[in-house]
Amino acid sequence: MSTVADASDPSTRFILPEEAPYLRNMAVLWAAEPGLAARIEVLDPDMTYPVQPSKSGPPTVAVPAGASGRSVFLHSRYEPVEEARRLVADLDPEKHVACYVHGFGLGYHVEAAFERLGDEALIFVFEPDLLLLRTAFEQRDYSRLIDSRRLTFFTEPDKADLLTRLTPHTAALSLGVATVVHPPSEQVAPEFHRQMRQWLEEFGSFGRTSLNTLLLNGSRTAENIARNVGWYAASPSISRLKDRFKSKPAVIVSAGPSLRKNKHLLKDAADRSVIIAVQTTLQPLLEMGVEPHFVTSLDYHDICTRFFENLPRRDIRTELVAEPKATSSIFALNPGPLSLIGSDYAEELLRDMRLNKSGLTSGATVAHLAFYLAEHLGCDPVIFVGQDLGFSDGLCYAPGTSYEDVWRPELSRFCTVEMKQWDQIVRERFILRRIPDHQGRPMYTEERLFTYLQQFERDFAKSGRTIIDATEGGAAKRGASPMPLAEAMARYCREPIRVDISDHPGPDWSRLGPVIECLKRRKDEAGRIERISRETLPLLEEVRDHVQDQKRVNRAIARIDALRAEMNEFGSAYDLVAQLTQRSQLDRFEADRRIAGSKVDGVQRQRRQVARDVANVRSMMEAAGRFQQLMDEVIGELERVEDTRQDAKSTR
Repeated sequence: MSTVADASDPSTRFILPEEAPYLRNMAVLWAAEPGLAARIEVLDPDMTYPVQPSKSGPPTVAVPAGASGRSVFLHSRYEPVEEARRLVADLDPEKHVACYVHGFGLGYHVEAAFERLGDEALIFVFEPDLLLLRTAFEQRDYSRLIDSRRLTFFTEPDKADLLTRLTPHTAALSLGVATVVHPPSEQVAPEFHRQMRQWLEEFGSFGRTSLNTLLLNGSRTAENIARNVGWYAASPSISRLKDRFKSKPAVIVSAGPSLRKNKHLLKDAADRSVIIAVQTTLQPLLEMGVEPHFVTSLDYHDICTRFFENLPRRDIRTELVAEPKATSSIFALNPGPLSLIGSDYAEELLRDMRLNKSGLTSGATVAHLAFYLAEHLGCDPVIFVGQDLGFSDGLCYAPGTSYEDVWRPELSRFCTVEMKQWDQIVRERFILRRIPDHQGRPMYTEERLFTYLQQFERDFAKSGRTIIDATEGGAAKRGASPMPLAEAMARYCREPIRVDISDHPGPDWSRLGPVIECLKRRKDEAGRIERISRETLPLLEEVRDHVQDQKRVNRAIARIDALRAEMNEFGSAYDLVAQLTQRSQLDRFEADRRIAGSKVDGVQRQRRQVARDVANVRSMMEAAGRFQQLMDEVIGELERVEDTRQDAKSTR
């Protein structure tokens, strides 16, 4: 029985019947987006946009546009539903796996897009007017759309929120995203939609670079971690450093060109802050008499050895905190203590040992890693120096870094360091973009550095720390307060602090034996995965080639199901092998989305699913073979190290 308001009792004027669309919409919105639901619920119930029926029946609504207060109708006064269908007619359910919708109105075009796109397509709505959303929810039932979790609302011009909520969907958005602009909504709030489109473009650049990095380096990451598992098991966990310097200032020293302006001040910061250097700046800092407390490394390439090969051969106190994907060459060159960050891939390789090392957020650069380390240490505030993220004064790097050693053979009076730096910038002119610097003036950066800036801004938004940008140059960073380094030190680094990390236990090489045994088990598991894949492949090809012969197909599927059940026993090992074939994993994800969007069924759908599975199984079979070869290589190297260690023990 419906509950209705009693006209004789004014206190019941806000009681809605149980079947009211608003109640159904808000019930699911509280579950899907409680923050938005709360902001809509607190709106004054006496305020609303008056709606009026269109000629065809469904309502339309007029809202004020701009300072003039002139009203704009958001939908046709004749056929609002048909108008909405025309607006989304270009959406391709197979090509577009996501859609950005600028303006909600009463939601007709959003509902039309939802119905037109595939069953897994994501729809992101940008609408700043909460009163309009409430009006729409009062008029029409969108509970099915909201409850699907495929519909997401953005109502505030908050870049950090945008990056945080879109990042989990990076892979899907890379496959094809459409944009639907609702013209009347854009007329009502032009600045909001202009800003959101700009940020979406920036997120697109960030997403493309992140995904390309994953595809290009996914296999290299797995290979490097595997080759470093000996170091991984021998080095201590960074758990011992958790909140070691709670509420103490940290200074992160990067190698941007602005570092030359204030690096001379770092000597005074050494006893009043935790100094974390990126690997590029370690040697220049040591040469000027500043010994950082920590240095970070995560890069794959062997060129990074240049940052360590000319370090003093004496022991230093600077603790190298590195991701296990870093090139192993630097670990042997490093003259100080070493700690490796926890890695899911390394933990799975050595899962029988249950090391459970503490991890940090995965960063794109050594500077990101330095920031995550500062957070792990409990430091607050975090002060950045030399973090330009762009080409300040026409330079790429601060003078005195190891890059100059690379260029030195080419230098002459006709080719200076400054010319080499400018040449580095000009070679990337096709990916340059203008951005505001820390003082709001235009400067140049390039696509990769711009992506790093987006990640920093996302991280700053989530961090509870005070972030100070004491670079005195470079890009403006949302979420960081620009401040000269001298002022930052005077304000935050007033008291001497004792930075004691002498409890580092050193490497424990006694674990090499168990490590080798773990890797032998992983190799055996990969061999079984290869065998199952090899047996499955011809069965899938049989289904593909005889899809019309249902009896034959059913017999093949029965055998495939048995092999699939056997494969499921090696779930963890399967994930290890899959890291060597990231491209095929993305291809499978894309094929799944395309099939869902195509809305085909029957034999045609089965053909596409089998084609997807054939490609995936073939890739896994090849990856399993490469994984076994990798395990052989790593086991052989560790056995040589262990033999040398045992020989040394026996001669003592």
